Amino acid sequence: MLFSTATGYALRALAALPEDGTFSLAKDLSKQLTLPGPYLAKILQGLVQADILESVRGPKGGFRLTRPSHRITVGEVVTAMEGPDAMEGCIMGFPSCGGDHPCPLHDAWSAVKTQVTSSMTEATIRDLQLMDFRNQKAAEGRAAKRG
Repeated sequence: MLFSTATGYALRALAALPEDGTFSLAKDLSKQLTLPGPYLAKILQGLVQADILESVRGPKGGFRLTRPSHRITVGEVVTAMEGPDAMEGCIMGFPSCGGDHPCPLHDAWSAVKTQVTSSMTEATIRDLQLMDFRNQKAAEGRAAKRG
């Protein structure tokens, strides 16, 4: 996996949040997504610190997106979770890898980094929501054919 489990959980949780601005409790998201509750709550707090989520305490509180899902990029979430240098450095771990002293994978990794960075900048949380919706519909169609 290129990124941490926490980043995957963050993306799944953001895609599961309602678009209408209502608040969702961390425990409800945890149950819906079958993710560990305390760990997810910590991740959601990190997304609050990154200004991707808003949180409110109390009986009508929870978490919600700070802006529409089509305005939050996957890259923004990855940066919030992994740090700004997530895609930097040598894939083989050499400290001096670069244009003057490339490792054997330098050129290949540079091309991959460029493509991944571009894709993450273009993909949004809304795109993830739409993919999840399409996957659910496809699964329902397969189940109906079998039943």
